[in-house]
Amino acid sequence: MKVRSFLKVFGSYLILVLLAIAVLDFFLTPKIHDIMTKSIEEDMFGFARIISLMPGETQKNMVPEIARQLNLRVTLIDKAGWIISDSQAEAKQMINHLDRPEIQQAKAEGRGKTSRFSTTLKESMLYIALPLKENDEIKGYIRLSRPLVGVRKSLDQLYHALYLTLYIIAIPSILLALVFSRKIVSRFGSGQSS
Repeated sequence: MKVRSFLKVFGSYLILVLLAIAVLDFFLTPKIHDIMTKSIEEDMFGFARIISLMPGETQKNMVPEIARQLNLRVTLIDKAGWIISDSQAEAKQMINHLDRPEIQQAKAEGRGKTSRFSTTLKESMLYIALPLKENDEIKGYIRLSRPLVGVRKSLDQLYHALYLTLYIIAIPSILLALVFSRKIVSRFGSGQSS
């Protein structure tokens, strides 16, 4: 009788602990993904704004160094969509980029972003773009990109820390459930015998 009562009480505690962890995981994981992705995008937009403040010729000459320092792909595009300079490909061999979603969005809304497969680099990339303006007229675009593999690695590290934390919380919770279950059953059992 005591064993059955103990298993019922402990089972209830165990279900509550596991349910709490599952709910945390269900709600936290997508939220963390959104926050991290947004943070990465905002960092890239910040870098693009800083680059846009440089004089045009300096931008063009500094593309390889800027890309190396930021660990991002940097592309300068003229207002017609032709590549002026790119940190990872020969500009003359690249096709017109005016129809790219991030450029179209930057042209219409003042900033653009998208994720897609890069035919030049043969991998999935996260792209952001800002128009380069002179006297309120668009004279070109600055586009930054980074491999989605890198974004996923950052997220994986965060998820690893999150799951480790959840396990660290779960183990003492289960041990406490074990202790409380024993106390409840022993009190319940001693109350029945008197």
